Amino acid sequence: MSLRLIYGKSGCGKSEYCFKEIAKNVNKEKIYMIVPNQMALMAEKRLMEKADNLALVNTEVITFSRMAFRVRNEIGGAKKTNLSKSGKAMLLYDILSKQKDTLNFLGKNAENVDIIGNSITEFKKHRIDIENLKKEANTTTDMYLKLKLNDMITMYEEFERSIQDKFLDENDVLDILNTQILESNQFKNTIIYIDEFVGFTTQEYEIIAKLMQLAKEVNVTICTDNLLQQEDADKDIFYANKNTGIKLINLAKEYGIEIEDDVKLTELHRFKNEELKHLEENFYAVPYKTYKEEPKNIKMFLANNQYTEIEHIASEIVKLVRNENYRYKDISVITKNLNLYSSLIKVIFASYNIPVFIDEKKELSENILVKFLIAVLEICNKNWSYEAVFNYLKTGFVNIETFLNIDKEEIFKLENYCIRWGIKGNKWYKEDWNYVGKEEYTEEELARLNELRRMIVTPIRKLQEKSRKDNSFINLTNILYEFLEEMKIEEVITSKIEKLEEKGFIELANEYESSFKVLIELFDEIVLVFGEEKTNFDKYMSILKIGLKNTGLGKIPATQDQVIVGDVSRSRSHKVRAVFIIGINDGEFPSIYKDEGFFNDKDREYLKAQGFDLANGSLENLYEENFNIYKAFTIAEEKLFLSYASSDNEGRTLRPSILITKLKKIYPNLKETSDIITQEKEIITTNNTFDNLIEKLNTYKEGEEIEDIWFDVLKYYENNPLWKGRLQKSLEGIKYTNVPEKIKPEFIKKLYGETLHTTISRLERYRSCPFSFYLEYGLKLKEKKSLKLQPIDTGSFMHEVIDEFFEEVSTKKISIKDLDKAEIEKIVKQIIEEKLNLKANYIFKSIPKFMVLTNRLCRLVTLSIVYIVQGLQATDFEVVGNEIEFKNGKEYKPIEITTEDGRKVEITGKIDRIDLAKDATGKYIRIIDYKSSAKDINLNEVLAGLQLQLITYLDAVCEEKDVIPAGVLYFGLTEPKLDKVKNSKSITDEEVEQKIREHFRMNGLVLAEMNVINMMDNNLKDGEKSTTIPVKLKKDGSMDKTSKVVSRKEFEILQKYVKKTLGDISKEILDGNIDIKPYYNVKNKRKPCEYCVYGSICNFKKGFYGNDYNYIDNLEKDYILECMNFRDGGKSS
Repeated sequence: MSLRLIYGKSGCGKSEYCFKEIAKNVNKEKIYMIVPNQMALMAEKRLMEKADNLALVNTEVITFSRMAFRVRNEIGGAKKTNLSKSGKAMLLYDILSKQKDTLNFLGKNAENVDIIGNSITEFKKHRIDIENLKKEANTTTDMYLKLKLNDMITMYEEFERSIQDKFLDENDVLDILNTQILESNQFKNTIIYIDEFVGFTTQEYEIIAKLMQLAKEVNVTICTDNLLQQEDADKDIFYANKNTGIKLINLAKEYGIEIEDDVKLTELHRFKNEELKHLEENFYAVPYKTYKEEPKNIKMFLANNQYTEIEHIASEIVKLVRNENYRYKDISVITKNLNLYSSLIKVIFASYNIPVFIDEKKELSENILVKFLIAVLEICNKNWSYEAVFNYLKTGFVNIETFLNIDKEEIFKLENYCIRWGIKGNKWYKEDWNYVGKEEYTEEELARLNELRRMIVTPIRKLQEKSRKDNSFINLTNILYEFLEEMKIEEVITSKIEKLEEKGFIELANEYESSFKVLIELFDEIVLVFGEEKTNFDKYMSILKIGLKNTGLGKIPATQDQVIVGDVSRSRSHKVRAVFIIGINDGEFPSIYKDEGFFNDKDREYLKAQGFDLANGSLENLYEENFNIYKAFTIAEEKLFLSYASSDNEGRTLRPSILITKLKKIYPNLKETSDIITQEKEIITTNNTFDNLIEKLNTYKEGEEIEDIWFDVLKYYENNPLWKGRLQKSLEGIKYTNVPEKIKPEFIKKLYGETLHTTISRLERYRSCPFSFYLEYGLKLKEKKSLKLQPIDTGSFMHEVIDEFFEEVSTKKISIKDLDKAEIEKIVKQIIEEKLNLKANYIFKSIPKFMVLTNRLCRLVTLSIVYIVQGLQATDFEVVGNEIEFKNGKEYKPIEITTEDGRKVEITGKIDRIDLAKDATGKYIRIIDYKSSAKDINLNEVLAGLQLQLITYLDAVCEEKDVIPAGVLYFGLTEPKLDKVKNSKSITDEEVEQKIREHFRMNGLVLAEMNVINMMDNNLKDGEKSTTIPVKLKKDGSMDKTSKVVSRKEFEILQKYVKKTLGDISKEILDGNIDIKPYYNVKNKRKPCEYCVYGSICNFKKGFYGNDYNYIDNLEKDYILECMNFRDGGKSS
C-alpha cells in the first residue's frame, strides 16, 4: 500500500505517463483509472489507443460516482431510490413554498432553489452536518449570518426529513461509498491512477484515504511545478494544486501509508515549437522573459465586433484544414462566454461548412415539446388566456399531423378572430361564437371557426374535468401523459425526427428524440417525489418548470471529425493541434466575480475560522479561474489563435483583457491583425465568398474601387446554375431603393375600376402621403384588428347618438327652442341604452375597462348634445338635415369630377349636419362636422390639399340649392378640462358654465357679414366673443382681427380651388403616382408618419435614397387666398 504523486506543469505529459505505465501492465494487474465525469469518455479512448485496442479485462476507467454504484451493488444496504438533480430541485421548491413564512432571506423563486441546493451540496461534500450549523447559529454574534444560517438549517433539516428512508441524494452516494468501500473486494491489491482532477472535496479525500488502505498503490497526478508549500497565492498559479499534494501526503502519513518517490516531469512534450513552450514558462511567471523573434505560431486578432471575430476564426479554420492538412477534430475553440458565442458559432460555422460540436447542456425548458406541455398547463391555470392558447396552438403539435387536423392558416384566422373580439376565459367553452362586425365573417367562416374552437377545447376540457375528481400529483401526471397519448405526440415527434434526419439536421433530431424520453423520466420523478400529495395546476406547473430547469439535454458529438467548442473550465487537454481562444476581453478573462453567493466572503472567512471547511470564496474562485486560463492557453500543441472584440453586437465599446497587454509584452514582435479599419474579404468557401462578393459589389455601387478578382468571382456565380438565381435576387437587393415605381395603367383599372370611386377623406389621405393611400385603398392592406375602443368606434357611436337625437326630436315634433337640459338628458339616455343593447355595439360592454370608458363617453355625448341644442336655441339657423349623404339614391347625388384627360371620378360622402337661415338678403347655409378631437380649418392645410371636406360639401350644396355659403364649422366632441377651474375657490358656478360653453365653441370659417353673424349668434354683443362661433366683436361693433371670417369672394376662391384640387389629386391617383412623400407641417412639426401603420413597409427616412417631405409652409391668409386664386386661373384681388 503506497501513494505516489506524479506532477509537472501543463504539457509535460502526466496523463501520457500514466497511460504508458498502464499499457505495460494491461491484463497483468487489476488497474483502475479514476477521472472526473466529463473526462471519462476521453480517457477510455486514450486507454484503448495506448493498449493497441486489446481487450481490457482487468483495466478500467471509472469515476467516483460509478465506483459508488459498483460498491453499493456488491455490498448492498438500504434500498433507497436515487434522487436526481431535477427531483432534488423540485423537492426543495416544494419545501421552500411551505416554509417561506418562516424564512428571513430566502424567497420562493427558482434562483433560491439553486442557492439552497448548492449550499446543501457544499455542506455534504465538506462534512458539515445540521447539528454543527445549529451550534454555530447559536453562538455567532453576527446577526445577518445567524439569520442566514437559520434559513439554511430550516431548509437542510426539512430536506433531510423528506428524503429519509425514501431517497438517496446524489451527494449521499459518496458518503455510502465511504462507509462501504473497506468491505469491498473490488479495489484490494489493485493499482489506481487518479488523473485530471484540480482538487478534491472532503468526501473525495476520505475515499482516497480508504483506497490507499486497500490498493497496492495509488498514483495521483497534480499539475504543478513543485510540491513546496507557497505562502503567497497571488504569486503562484499552482498554489491550490500544491495544497492538494500536501493534503494527500498528510493523509498517507496519518494512515501509515508508504509514500513513494515523486515522479517529477519536466520536459514539455506537448509543445511542438519554442513559441508555445515559452508561453507556458512565462505566462504567469514573475518576472517573465520576452520572446525576441516574431512568433509564427501565435496569432492575435482584434475584431470590430463579436460577429466578425467568429467570421475570422471560421476563415482561419478552413485554411488550416484546406492548406495545412488539419482535421476538424484537431481544433478547439475555447471561450469564457459560451452563452454569447454559441449561437454566433452555429450560424457562421454552418455558412463555412465547418462541422462543430458545442459542449453545452441545453435547458429542457427551451424545448418545443416542453413549451407545448407548459402551454396546456397555463391554459388550465390561467383560464384560457389568449397567450396560453396560442402558445399551445403554435408549437407545431396541434396541426394536420394530429387528430385535430388544424393547419397553420386556420390557426392564424382563429387568432385574428380572437384578437378582434377579445376571446379569452370562458368565451372559449361557454357557447358558440357569434360576434360579427360589419365587414368581417361569412356564416360558413364563422361555422368553421366554431368547429375549430370545439376541436381545441374538447381534449383540454376533458383533462380539466379529470383533474377535478382527483387533484393529486400522481393523478395529474397520469392525466397529462394520457393527454400526450391522445394527441399522438410520440407519433408526431417520430415523424418530425424522420423529416429532420432526411434534411441532415441530426443534432436537432437527436434533441427531439431525447426530449420526449427526458420528459417522461421527469413525470416519473414527480410521481416518485410527490405521489398522492394534493396539488393544483399552478403548483404543478411551477414544480414542473423547476424540474425542467434542472434537467439539461446533454449532447454527444454527431461525428468524430468536428471542431470542439467549450468553456475554459471544461476544455479538453489532449491532442489538440490548434486552439482558438476567443473573447479575451476585460471582465471575461478573468471574470469579475460580483455575486459571492448566499454566504459571502466575509461569512466564509468567519466560518472557516470556526473549523468549517467550506468551498471556495470569490478570491479562491479567482485563483482557480486563473489556473483554468493557464491550462487553456497551454493546450495547443502547434498553433494558438487569440482574439478579442472592440465592441459588442450592439455597438458598446469593449476593452481588451489585461492578458492581451501581457502577451504583447511577452511577445513584443507579435503582429496583431484587425478588421476595424479595413476588412479583407477572402475567397474561402462558396457560401462565405458569395456573401463577401455581395458586400464588395455594394461597396462598388457606392463608388469605391474593388479588386479585379471580384469580377471574376462574379462571373463564376453567374455561370453556376446552383447560384445564378440567388445571385440575381441579391443584385436586385443591391439596386434596391424604397422609392416606388408608378403603377402601370393596366393595373390602375384593376385597382380602381373604370371610374374612381372615392371619398374626400381618402383624397386628403392621398395628399397626406400617396404611398400610404396606395397601401390602404389600393392594395387594401389592413392592420390586424383587436378588441379595443378605437377613436373610430367612439366617434361613430357619438355621431349616431346625435343623429338619432335629432331624429327623435323631429319625429315627436318637439321644438328645439323648447327643450330644457333635463329633457335633453332623458332623450339621450334612452337612445344610449337602446344602442348599447345592440349586438353591433358589443365592444362597449365587453370588458370592465371598456364599460368605464363607455360611461365617460355617454356623459360626454350627453353634455355635447346639451350645448349643441343651447347653440341652436341662440341662433336663427335651423337644422335642415343630419347625416346627409352624397350617394346614388340619397339626398344628394355623388360629386362627379372629370379629370383633364377625361377620366371619371365619383365622390361619395356624408355631412353631419346642414343648418339653414334666411333674411331679406337671401338663404344661407352652414355645414357642421362633429369631431371627436379638437379641429379647426387651417388654410395652409387647405392649400396643401389636406382639408377639403367641409368646403367640398359646402360647394356641392350651394351648387344644387340656391343658397349662400355662411360657414363651415367643426363642433368638438371632447371633454372639457376643468380641473384647475373647479379647484379654484373664487370661481362661481356661472363662471364654470361659461368655461364649458367656451369649450364647446365651434371652430372654422364664417361669412364676414354682420347679418349672418347676428343670425348665427343672437346673444353676441359688441365687445364680446361669441360662445358658439369663432367670432369676436370690437366695442364699436366691427369684427376683431381674431375672428375666423372670410368674404363671399374668398369663399368663392376656396370653393373653386378645392374643386380643382380634387381633380388634381384624382388625376395623380389615376396616373399611378404613389410617391413616398408625407407632409411636414413647418409650424407645428406634425407629420403623418407619427401615427402611420405602414412605416415598416415604406422605411421612409429623410435623406435616404432621396426621401423627403412635402413641406407645408406657415403662410398668411391673404397670401394663401392669392395663391389659390392664381392657381385656379383667376386674378389676384
